[in-house]
Amino acid sequence: MQERRPRLVVVGSRLKAYREYAMASLAREYEISLVTSQELTWEKPYVASFRIADTTRAETLREAVEELRAEAAQTDGAGSPKAGLFTWDELSLIATARVAEQLGLPHLSAAAAEACRDKFTTRTLLDRAGLPGVRHRLVDTAEEASAAAAEIGYPVVLKPRSLAGSMGVTLVRAASELADAYARVAGTTFPGIRTERGVLVEEYLTGPEISVDSCVVDGEAEPVFVARKRLGYDPAFEEVGHLVGPWRHEPWADEVDALVRAAHRALGVDRGLTHTEIRLTPSGCRLIELNGRLGGDLIPYVGTLARGIDLTLAGAALASGRTPDLTPRHDRYAEVRFLYPPHDGVLERLDLGRADEVPGVTDVVPLAAPGDALLLPPQALTPRTAAVIATGDDETALTTALDRAEAEILPILGGSPLDGLGALLENPVTRRYLATERETAHMVVPELRNDWNSYGAGGGKALNRPVFLDSSHRVRLEADLNGLFELLTTIPDRLFDGDRRAFARAVGMTDTQVDLVMRGAGRRMPAMSRADMYREPGGFKLMELNTGSSLGGWQMGEFSRPADRNRAFQDFAHQERLTHPDPIGRIADVLRAEAADAGFELPVRPVLALTEWPDGYTYTKPWLDFVVPDWLRHGFDAVVCSLAEFDYRDGVPHVHGRKVDVVYRIFLPGEMADEQRSRDLVDPLLDAVHAGDTFLFAGLDCELYGNKGSLAMLSDERNRDAFTADELALVERILPWTRFLRDEPVHHAGDTVDLLPYVLAHKDSLALKPTLLYGGVGVIPGWSVAQEEWEKHIRGAVGGPFVVQERVLPVAERFLAEDGLGFERMVVAYGVLMVGGAYSGMLVRGTPDPRVGIVSMSNGAQIGCCYHVTDEPGGEA
Repeated sequence: MQERRPRLVVVGSRLKAYREYAMASLAREYEISLVTSQELTWEKPYVASFRIADTTRAETLREAVEELRAEAAQTDGAGSPKAGLFTWDELSLIATARVAEQLGLPHLSAAAAEACRDKFTTRTLLDRAGLPGVRHRLVDTAEEASAAAAEIGYPVVLKPRSLAGSMGVTLVRAASELADAYARVAGTTFPGIRTERGVLVEEYLTGPEISVDSCVVDGEAEPVFVARKRLGYDPAFEEVGHLVGPWRHEPWADEVDALVRAAHRALGVDRGLTHTEIRLTPSGCRLIELNGRLGGDLIPYVGTLARGIDLTLAGAALASGRTPDLTPRHDRYAEVRFLYPPHDGVLERLDLGRADEVPGVTDVVPLAAPGDALLLPPQALTPRTAAVIATGDDETALTTALDRAEAEILPILGGSPLDGLGALLENPVTRRYLATERETAHMVVPELRNDWNSYGAGGGKALNRPVFLDSSHRVRLEADLNGLFELLTTIPDRLFDGDRRAFARAVGMTDTQVDLVMRGAGRRMPAMSRADMYREPGGFKLMELNTGSSLGGWQMGEFSRPADRNRAFQDFAHQERLTHPDPIGRIADVLRAEAADAGFELPVRPVLALTEWPDGYTYTKPWLDFVVPDWLRHGFDAVVCSLAEFDYRDGVPHVHGRKVDVVYRIFLPGEMADEQRSRDLVDPLLDAVHAGDTFLFAGLDCELYGNKGSLAMLSDERNRDAFTADELALVERILPWTRFLRDEPVHHAGDTVDLLPYVLAHKDSLALKPTLLYGGVGVIPGWSVAQEEWEKHIRGAVGGPFVVQERVLPVAERFLAEDGLGFERMVVAYGVLMVGGAYSGMLVRGTPDPRVGIVSMSNGAQIGCCYHVTDEPGGEA
């Protein structure tokens, strides 16, 4: 006959996503009797019997427990082992401890449970035991909190006295923040947890935070799992992930072990499972809190994956009067990462993509369902969308797997698209760079702010750190922008039967421009572009695409170079496999290949004239000067000039007394007014090019493709039959709705609308843009002007070389505030440079105003560079 499994009474179950692993583990070894305050749902397959009772009150809980134990005794017969009593539920812990004492069952004592719950009691007992202390004060009013903070010294941390899981814990950096923070912390409650009077004001401890899950037998705590805690949502201390792995080799291991054991003795914890949180400060380990229960946030499950020890079964053994086996089966790394929505909202759906197929990922757990209202911290507790768990042999493998899986998961929120404007959405690399455990001094790269970089930015100010691009986004951008580039180059054949003059007139070129562009066309379109983009919650969106040689962003190789002198940044870059491309080097390679293909033999060290149109030369000259050192490094004698400075000697262009081997074209067809002066400037150059006396890089026809008119042709529903399903999907994914401004019917969001009335009535969601100008010149964001002014611009542009484009709603990321106290959110405009089919860096601009129409230096934006994650450690990708 099969031996009957032992009985166990479990108190409380909590949420399926966070505790089903524990219930399932118990059910494999025990007959479970459950006491819960709600009707059974997910627990049913695991439970043999149950009672519904208030598990936070000892008297009601005891009645239910006694009934279940009596049933078990009657079924099992006299002499059968008595059922143990076990809980992992924070709300039920004190009541369970009291019932266990009353019934004489092995369990954490009620006094110890209360000492763990009350943070002030915890601090008092630790101080009494002479353990390393944390300066603190218990206060009852905002005035007392202010006085305590002034005595302790800012920054300080405010904590509710009797909550757990970092609920309500807030960092206060300055006195000006304290009153609001106190009101928020004092008002934090959680249903079912008795709130003790008072708020703790504590000194802020710097350094990484860990948690230690221990098993306590006869008053001796044995650490089983150590998790490195990931924190986010400053100034809250939201726990956004946990890494469990080997730790005994760490320099702090012995000190942590001793502190954990001593703290358990000080609080009188003599039996059970505990979860201790510790800060590893520069002056030693400091205990944050000690909880008298199994750890939450899936940490015990992650610990089992890492070490092969089932801590839930260990707790059940303790509750049954036995000593558990804590022998590890293996010692590897496992990590859980929690994902959050980009902004407050109601979840419509959660797209998990192929996250569960990423190598190393063991679990993808949805934590929110359609219809759930999600409010980001500190407005609500743990508004998570999903958890991703991975295992591996080292931390780097886990980081790679979790980053890839996170990129697959997309929460779709209901409400207005404007709800996402300025929402905080950072990639994993950025979050790690700004992590709470890092020193604020290491969150900036002051070397980027220097006079040379400011000159190269036209006098603008540099962002105080680089922007980061993770591997998944880089790969997707590379694929999408290469696909879009190829698509644009086929427009003349697909839509104009190969007639490029007709194409040029259709995008808005004048007769003079058409003639000069056709005459100055290159043999082929060099694979060079810069995409100006914003990131929305759903991904990157394109605002304009520049093609050819006149591309801002090539200067960012030189701009990023001072970061090499910052040791803290270089350490982070090495850890994250970050690098910065060499854009000028890649452009030089393309230039040499194009010259060779054209049969033009370059000398060993060519003279390269970086040539601007005369009218824009003064504005452009600083960033042309700025790239000269990079061109010199790559074997070109670079000269900065305007087209008007060329001196033609027997038809051969010279500048500053030197023969020009390569004219690197910065000027644009859109600058060539329909007048004789344009021909006087351009014709002699084209004569020299056709005679083989100089090489023009790149041809004037490049701007046929890289303009907003060509984007409108891709977006226009009347052209859909010219493209494949995959091409249309690419256009939908990356390009906002864009149309030539005409008085005609068009399709929009599945409906047919009369374009002109629609545009006049929806200024807050549209921008007016000239087809042939770049860099925000001539753009009118509808949301930035009054209705009367909008109508004036629109009516004056109808039928001309203009498009209207749906507004892109950028998200934000954090930069350390200039005073070093807290963070400032900035929306970032990304200028993504593509050279030779490969991602080649970014020119980024940031502004704190998400409603700004154009992110440019002229309206106060700061400029910066972007480091990206390489595919190979130590190599450029």
